Amino acid sequence: MTPIPDPLPHPPDDSGAGAWGSQPIYSRADDLAFAQVAAAAVVAADSRGWTHAARFLNHYLDNTGDPLDPKVDELLRDVSDADNNANRMAATEIQQVAIRASSAKNYDNPVQFQSQWEGYTFDQTQSPDWFFAMGSIHMSVTGVVTVNKPADGAQPNITTEYKVWVHDRYNWDGGKSTEIAGVTVTDKRMGALHTAGLAREYEMDGSSGARQYAGPVPSSGPGILPAAHGSRDGGRTDPTR
Repeated sequence: MTPIPDPLPHPPDDSGAGAWGSQPIYSRADDLAFAQVAAAAVVAADSRGWTHAARFLNHYLDNTGDPLDPKVDELLRDVSDADNNANRMAATEIQQVAIRASSAKNYDNPVQFQSQWEGYTFDQTQSPDWFFAMGSIHMSVTGVVTVNKPADGAQPNITTEYKVWVHDRYNWDGGKSTEIAGVTVTDKRMGALHTAGLAREYEMDGSSGARQYAGPVPSSGPGILPAAHGSRDGGRTDPTR
């Protein structure tokens, strides 16, 4: 069985706030005080049901710098626009494989694909949780497509299995301020926790589970490719969150 390939290397991350722990010791008093404000933002976000925003911020404050799985299936389940965008990317790749295979009469042979990475920005009105958790991400899709030999005069059907990949770096490097469940934070103050050695930027990488589809070559818009699934709501009463 031909495996689903890993994605292409992701685009370079932005520079972030600077080197971890690079601030002089004597300038960190205000950062020690602000760390308490950031910790309050974690509690406030969780109380609002923004469980992913709370989880990611809490991991930043844990100060390990360890990578974190963003739980891509939950992201795509919660944000239908991101899910539609992922399936649009998949449909484009599948169409290209189908066109090449049909032109070459290369039927019944599995072909791998890897999309380029594309930027995606969350809409705060659609999902404040994921907006505050990640803001903007990069997405890619990879998979395997088999174009089945058609009957005379018929259009070929395909079978495919694919995954959606997400990458982001958790950092605070802009000039913005925002309110997280009643707690006002700024990029400058949050980023200063990293340079003060009180929090640490980290990588977020993960993939969805494999999605399967069999049927006509899909269109570029949302439609026949499988949507995200899951019955858990991700709220504070959800034991799997």
